[in-house]
Amino acid sequence: MNLPVIIDIIIGLVFIYLTLSLLASEIQELIATVLQWRAEHLKKSIEVLISNGSDAAKEPLQFQRVEQFANAIYANPIIKDLNQGAKGIFSQGFRLITHLMGDLYRLLTRTKNVFGNQSTGPSYIPPESFSASLLDTLKISNSIRAISKARLERFKDLQLAQIQAISNHLNLPESAKSIVEQQFSWLTAEFDRVVEDYKKDLASLNNSLDRMSEKLEFYINDSQVYLPETELVGRNFQRQMAFIKASFDSEYEREALRAQLEPSLSNLLNSVRNFKKTQDRVAEIMEEQENGLMYQEIQEILGIMPESLKRSLSILAQRAEKGGGDSQEQLQRFQQEIETWFDQSMQRASGVYKRNARGVAILLGTTIAIAANADSIHIVNRLSKDSMLRSTVNLYAQQLVEKNAKTKLDNLTGLSQVQQDVDRALDNVALPLGWSEPNRLEIDAQGNLLLPAFMAKLLGWILSGVAISMGASFWFDALNKIVNIRNSGKKPPSTDD
Repeated sequence: MNLPVIIDIIIGLVFIYLTLSLLASEIQELIATVLQWRAEHLKKSIEVLISNGSDAAKEPLQFQRVEQFANAIYANPIIKDLNQGAKGIFSQGFRLITHLMGDLYRLLTRTKNVFGNQSTGPSYIPPESFSASLLDTLKISNSIRAISKARLERFKDLQLAQIQAISNHLNLPESAKSIVEQQFSWLTAEFDRVVEDYKKDLASLNNSLDRMSEKLEFYINDSQVYLPETELVGRNFQRQMAFIKASFDSEYEREALRAQLEPSLSNLLNSVRNFKKTQDRVAEIMEEQENGLMYQEIQEILGIMPESLKRSLSILAQRAEKGGGDSQEQLQRFQQEIETWFDQSMQRASGVYKRNARGVAILLGTTIAIAANADSIHIVNRLSKDSMLRSTVNLYAQQLVEKNAKTKLDNLTGLSQVQQDVDRALDNVALPLGWSEPNRLEIDAQGNLLLPAFMAKLLGWILSGVAISMGASFWFDALNKIVNIRNSGKKPPSTDD
């Protein structure tokens, strides 16, 4: 047997593997769609991410919290919008049929619907969508804002109380005292307006502190008119008010003040992590009363938030705070840290899915090989002995390569085109497949199966099953390369190419 014949046999064998791989790919894609393998694997991978892959999630309570929290993330509008429903009567009908088939499969196998109350879920979630939905579910930004509002309100009351105490200890005459009291009433109203604007999200914390400093300066200047600096009372007033105003204007004092008023991410998450189920502890975290809306929301979140997720988020929050900045900048870096954390976990999950899919592909390929009686050993024998069959298969393989030279089987369009060309080729060539008389199992005169022949055919089925599991893309690329080798190399590109 010379080299050209060997190459022709290899081309024929690869063409048959490509034909069966196309069938296997369609069947596996259909099964994955009906049973929602990708969507279910993604949901389970997110549950593993939330549980941090720890054994603690195997405990009934922690496992229940992981499931509840994952369902809460999936119920978020950001994630729900990714799972857009099909449009049109036929598309919706097919989607309904696949869901019913999936429900029937779960009923027969007694497996649980991982999507909770939903019938389906997205097959892919971008990292930015996951981080946004996680932060929205946890209400981190709302919690920080609520705490800052409560602290700014108390800070305002404390400053006004100190200013009033200073005024009361000045021993002013009645004429000046009434004027200073009027100025203090004006300052109180202005401070209240600044805090109210911050509560309505009309101004940032830094801007609110600047406005308070500006109002305080007006108050000091107007009051100083009635308290000459040369007098002892005026000097004491100016000196004590300077200390108060320094807490607004000094760069270092302002930084410390903002840190005091605006909780850091790590402090908030550590407080949540160390949460004890007492109403006093929740009130201490949120600094609100029991009837407060934020109090009720944080209590509900803590009820379903797994301990493993608290630990992971605390570590990510500490990383986000290393860059400094205000809470919004830290929150942006925190979201980026969550995106990186999610992306790295999904890369590992993708590897697990590919390994599982490869195992399913081998089982499916072996099943197709047995059903089609695709015995690799028998196929090689037929191709080596039947020159007409070998030439016919090689002819169609050559045409397939020439017609789809630039086709890639990484998209549905390329797969469909190659499938059509292969189907047309199969109409004109009889491959050594099936259970016809020449391909049946060998039996003796008494009708008993010959064990050596059966073992050889079993080996051929296994070889074919493994080959089919390699995928249509693999065999199509291999066919391109082998045909080019037989044609003494690839044709050089033209000037236009």
